Amino acid sequence: MASHDNLKRDSAWMMGGQFFSMAFQAAYFVLIGRAIGSAQYGAFVGVASFMSGLGQFSTVGMELLLIRDVSRDRGRFASSWGKSLEIAALGFVVMSAIGLLSGRLFLKGEVYWLIPGIAVSDLLFAKVALLASKAFQSVGNFSFSAKVMAMTNLTRALTAGCLYLYALHNHRLATAQMWTSVYWMSSLSAAIIGVWLVTWGIGPPRWARLDFKSLFEGLSFSITISSVSIYNDIDKTILVSLGQNQAAGIYSAAYRIIDVASTPIYSIYSAAFPSFFREGAKSIRDALRLAMKVSRRTIPFSLLAAAAMGLSAGILPHILGRSFAESVSALRWLCLIPVIRSLHYAAGMVITGSVSPWYRTALQVTAATLNFTLNMILIPRYSWQGAAVASLLSDGALAAINWIAVFYLMRRQERNLQCSI
Repeated sequence: MASHDNLKRDSAWMMGGQFFSMAFQAAYFVLIGRAIGSAQYGAFVGVASFMSGLGQFSTVGMELLLIRDVSRDRGRFASSWGKSLEIAALGFVVMSAIGLLSGRLFLKGEVYWLIPGIAVSDLLFAKVALLASKAFQSVGNFSFSAKVMAMTNLTRALTAGCLYLYALHNHRLATAQMWTSVYWMSSLSAAIIGVWLVTWGIGPPRWARLDFKSLFEGLSFSITISSVSIYNDIDKTILVSLGQNQAAGIYSAAYRIIDVASTPIYSIYSAAFPSFFREGAKSIRDALRLAMKVSRRTIPFSLLAAAAMGLSAGILPHILGRSFAESVSALRWLCLIPVIRSLHYAAGMVITGSVSPWYRTALQVTAATLNFTLNMILIPRYSWQGAAVASLLSDGALAAINWIAVFYLMRRQERNLQCSI
């Protein structure tokens, strides 16, 4: 009972923080959309999506290892926190270089020069802010964890507001290049405040030599998260690489709303993440019971969110501007994705918490490969509509194979247990 009450309390903190985070994120989204318009917004999101896939490797999964290790042994905080920051700094250098080199292959003209500003913001400062949030989560301080994440969106909204006022004053839209030249400042502010709060509230990091074991363990989490990023975001990058910036902006605007609607679902599972490790250490069936308990909250919410998005999609052009008129249709195509995500998050958490994370990694990579293949086939022919179909099919496939894997692994575990008796 106490464990259940703690989970409800932790979820409430995460949901409360995410409410403010979503409000700031919505403000940021509206302000930047109005400041630069759909075509320039599409260019920015296309490059940001490309860098996001690489960015998942910049911390080598240390944000999740931090939660796992400290939730099991509070005394490991200082070394885990220090190791996370060291890897984030090193990963930024490596992944930024890879992004600059590989971006030459398919990002053309002015779009390519968006990479440096986005890399500094998303691959370094935003990652440090994320690690600060996870540091609080690892010691059970969900209040400050949620506040740090909300602060990141607050600083972005304030920066976007400044750019919007600039565009309004000059009576013309700003450009994606102008936005990326100031975008990194918002993440820098969040990173500085986040690190200060962790040092003040928990303790300073302890610097230690990096070890191969930590890098290898984190790699599985990185591949898992990167594959999620790929099947969520690669479609925007493909659209931009084909010169379809307007289509990318239309589709990305609708997808951003889907992501916002999915945030409370993710927050609930994020709050339960340490519990999944504890229950999974007992058995897969125990982790599955926890997933069923959490799903009783996430699935009704996701159904309600899907209905609300489908019915209210028509207001988008009034909020974002006329250049986003086609986003109405795109949102109606995509509105079921939060429901599908509720299903594959639940099964994925069971796998991560109870067996080797490499199992979930393999499933995520399979879904990402399917998504990439479908996008390469459908987008050149059907533009953003092809991207929407690819997203629905790949998310649905991931939900199906995750649940098949859960029941297979659970039966195998119980069969092995019976044989050992």
